[in-house]
Amino acid sequence: MSFGFWNVRGLMNPVKQAEVRQLVRLNNICCIGLLETKVPVASFPNISSALLPGWIWVTNYEYSPRGRIWVGWNPVLVCFNTLTCSDQIIHGDVKMLNSGSTLLLSVIYGEHTFVARRPLWSKLVSLSSSLKESPWMVAGDFNAIRDSSDRMGSPDIWIPAFDDFKNCMDQAELFDLRYVGFR
Repeated sequence: MSFGFWNVRGLMNPVKQAEVRQLVRLNNICCIGLLETKVPVASFPNISSALLPGWIWVTNYEYSPRGRIWVGWNPVLVCFNTLTCSDQIIHGDVKMLNSGSTLLLSVIYGEHTFVARRPLWSKLVSLSSSLKESPWMVAGDFNAIRDSSDRMGSPDIWIPAFDDFKNCMDQAELFDLRYVGFR
């Protein structure tokens, strides 16, 4: 079983929906975070039920009208219990039904400005202090970079606000797994 995360940038397109189904099938994914779905709340029931039939979904529509974060899981394999939800995070625990093991999962879609992301950094640091003894996976699109080598196609100017993400990672004791493959 594996977990998947994807900034789909629009899930109304049937081609994108087929790509999600293929990703789940080919990688034996039991739990997935989808970001920037751009699905109106009125279309959520139809899109989500057809996307991965039988899966259960939790979203952040209550905090973001375009459903910026969806977390879905196959209830035959895992159970996801939402512990907190906001405009930038859905956090909960995932229980593997075959083994009974659990891990905490935070699916992130960071706001686009430094100031708007700061509550997310505070939330992650706050969560980390209560999760010292638990396995915790944080994944998504932070809309931030840890160092200048993570940036492509922009000037190599570093401003102090860029340090917010690195400071959050350090304070929350999170480790960057880095990317694999093409940038």
